[in-house]
Amino acid sequence: MPCCRPGRGDELFVGRSEELAFLHAQLDEVRGGASRLVLVEGPAGIGKTTLVRRFLAEENELMVLQSGGAEGESILAYGVLSQLISAARASARDASAGMPDAGQSGSDPGMHPNPLTAGSALLNVLGGLQDSRPAAVVVVVDDAHWADVPSLQALTFAFRRLGADQVLGILVTRDAADTRLPEGLRRLLAGHETRRLMLGGLATADLCTLSSAFGVRPLPLRGAARLRAHTRGNPLHARALFEQVPIDVLGDLRAPLPAPRSYSLLVLARLARCGEQVQRLVCAASVLGLSAPLHLAAQVAGTDEPLPALGEALGAGLLREKPVAGQGPVVEFPHPLIRAAVYQDLGPARRARLHEQAAGLVNDDLSALRHRLKAAIGPDPRLASELAAFARDRVTAGLWAAGGTLLSQAARLAPADAERLRLSVEAIEALLFDGQIDEARALAAELPQTADPAVRGYAAGHMAAVTGRVPEAIELLTGAWECGTQDGRPWLAARIAEQLARLSARQADGVQAAAWADRALALSVHRPGTDLIQCTRLAGLGMCGATAEGLALTAGLPDPALATVADLDALLGRGLLRTWADDLSAAVRDLLGVLAASRDRSVSFRLLAAAALGQAEYRLGRWDDAILHAEMATSIARDAGQIALTPMSATVTAVVSAARGDWEDAAASVSAAYGSAKRTGSLSGLVCAASADAHLAAARGDSEKVVTALQPLLDIESGDGIYEPGVMSWQDLLIDALAASGEPDRAHSILIPFETLAAARRRHSVLANAGRARGNLSLARRDPAAAQAAFRTGLQHAAQVSLPFDRARLELAYGAFLRRAGKRAAAAQHLKAARVLLTQLGARPYLERCGNELAACGYPPSGDPPAFALGLTPQEHAIARLAAAGLTNRQIARELALSVKTIEYHLSHAYAKLDVPSRVALAAVLTAGVKPSGGRA
Repeated sequence: MPCCRPGRGDELFVGRSEELAFLHAQLDEVRGGASRLVLVEGPAGIGKTTLVRRFLAEENELMVLQSGGAEGESILAYGVLSQLISAARASARDASAGMPDAGQSGSDPGMHPNPLTAGSALLNVLGGLQDSRPAAVVVVVDDAHWADVPSLQALTFAFRRLGADQVLGILVTRDAADTRLPEGLRRLLAGHETRRLMLGGLATADLCTLSSAFGVRPLPLRGAARLRAHTRGNPLHARALFEQVPIDVLGDLRAPLPAPRSYSLLVLARLARCGEQVQRLVCAASVLGLSAPLHLAAQVAGTDEPLPALGEALGAGLLREKPVAGQGPVVEFPHPLIRAAVYQDLGPARRARLHEQAAGLVNDDLSALRHRLKAAIGPDPRLASELAAFARDRVTAGLWAAGGTLLSQAARLAPADAERLRLSVEAIEALLFDGQIDEARALAAELPQTADPAVRGYAAGHMAAVTGRVPEAIELLTGAWECGTQDGRPWLAARIAEQLARLSARQADGVQAAAWADRALALSVHRPGTDLIQCTRLAGLGMCGATAEGLALTAGLPDPALATVADLDALLGRGLLRTWADDLSAAVRDLLGVLAASRDRSVSFRLLAAAALGQAEYRLGRWDDAILHAEMATSIARDAGQIALTPMSATVTAVVSAARGDWEDAAASVSAAYGSAKRTGSLSGLVCAASADAHLAAARGDSEKVVTALQPLLDIESGDGIYEPGVMSWQDLLIDALAASGEPDRAHSILIPFETLAAARRRHSVLANAGRARGNLSLARRDPAAAQAAFRTGLQHAAQVSLPFDRARLELAYGAFLRRAGKRAAAAQHLKAARVLLTQLGARPYLERCGNELAACGYPPSGDPPAFALGLTPQEHAIARLAAAGLTNRQIARELALSVKTIEYHLSHAYAKLDVPSRVALAAVLTAGVKPSGGRA
């Protein structure tokens, strides 16, 4: 039965029984130990906020953190997140929980210009609340479409990582596909793990019930049915009509229903009946937004005695008091339609004058800028300059969305065509780096056809690069460069050169990547673009074989903890070069330091640092760490809408999963790598995806599939990075597969240049793999003497580097050869060495082959790999290893970018599986690699 009940703040609430039951069910799951994110979606006025308030009013023992976006405050960075942090601190004080202050927890969003860092801080806060009181936490973000983008990005980061937390997230918005929401959040809301609650209009019976609160009798059923068709059941529109139009009129089927827009006339009539002081106060409040401190509204209105005016406005239903803890009186409009009616009736001149007054009274620069923007009626060079300076600060901090919005607004105010074009270009660039392709495309479309062709070419070229049209992007950007920008407009030339450098790197063209990066650096006196230009230059040198030159350029770099912005950029490039040059321990040291120091860097920078670290850790045999950092990179890319490096991180996940026999995970990662490479048009991404596909096929023993996966790479004529030893890893797999498939001549034609170039570069890792490939090829050609020489040469090179998986495959191949040659004792020696390495890595398919070979030598299989013998997942194993090393749960959470509750969840599972009571016992089990007696499976 429909019901009509008072809610908080004397709100009327009718119907919605199914929706309430849905929300209560989600909260029950949260109390059972599983976090949930619920999207409440529907058009303006449909009752989303009222539904959430009713749900909260019906529950007990909750910690509720509420925040909401405001239309005029969307450029206030971390405004919404600040509301949540403040509510959390208030809850902690009420519970006497001793919650850490901002200095201890890092929970003050103003300290975190990077949304990902701010999201991590929110995770810490939520974990602290759960520790302080045994109650579920509900995080409500109302009107998310008006929320500031940094807050939404931080919330997206946090919501993705609430694994075992007792947290219910409720996000309220009009349309989950609204482009004002960050792309990462839109994808999260569209994902299968988000529970979606789409609100439709009220039923006819509910409108009847609602109408009874506004008249002596309810609206007749047929009248309610007509009203529902007229308003589509929108309760805000219906209530507006109920408030202003008599029930008898609404119920008269002969009389036409008034349109909801007539509500504005009624509001203005009500305002006109008030005194002058009331009118001035209400008009001033409309300029400040849906709510505002009373003292500020009074100052804008120019009244010294606001309380009498407020009392009359309250009596007229034009304003109401809004209780806000720790603040003075705050007034708000009962409905957005009231505020809109008043604001629109001000007229252009009075509206601009009031905004100018507000700009001089507000106490923060962002609010002042907002009011000055709304007061502007034409070009304003001073305001444009201030906006641009503020925007560039945001861009430098990695807040691309906020910076892009401000830059586009500054462009519209710039009086000179040249400055307007420059600001537009910077805005387009910032929006693209934030993943807001539609917004950037719309801004680019506004560039006049008569605009400088270099500017238009850059904008269109950058757009093409981001959307995966690489050949078109190169053509457009090259054309823009040829317009002579380097002579008169170095700021534009530097950006064009930087984009061409990055495109060249994505096409694995090291020579061009390094050359374009050199041009960009020479043309820009400051750090251009995304702060990856030094890294791009060094990567280009590595791709074209000048690794030694690149390393020499980075010889004097400081420790990452002491590095400047430019130093960190170069350190990231050095980490890549050291990985490719087999200096893996140093590479991991560089990349770990860079990642730890990159909190305030751009999303692109953090993404590449995590992906590169995962690649180095894979080669070094630290596979659990490699998967965690690769997944971190993938998550960052997904959250931020930047997919260019997804193939690099997905390949790490794929090759580790394949080598461990996790076929489903490996296949999913291969598919993701291919999808991203095709979408972006990245040649290096295609090589990564094909290599991952070949590793999966090799682990399964499918030589034909290896050839199929790698054959397209042979048809690529350009791209020195594709064939540069140590940069990409695929030729040895193809040689093995061709030899096994009966094509030794083709295999030999690939082996010769592969081996020759590796020898010229003195790349031991590649020569070790070449030794295995030559040995297998010699066996296919029935030349055992040559095979034995090749395997031994490979082992000599393998001894020079720390590559456990490559060494294990070489030992396995050599042992199998010796066993078939009848040299079982010698074979067993190499097979046992392979088994030790494969056991440490958990490489099940290869371990099974090794066991079969040893069994054929007369040695029964012995032992299982520690990770899966102990029954731990890769995540549990990685977390357990860090715990055993002495890190606290909070330190592990910071290291892995997960919530503390998720760490506790995985660690408790590891304790249960191993039947150990403490970290000391855990360390002993991990060291031994076997469960204690009586340990559970």
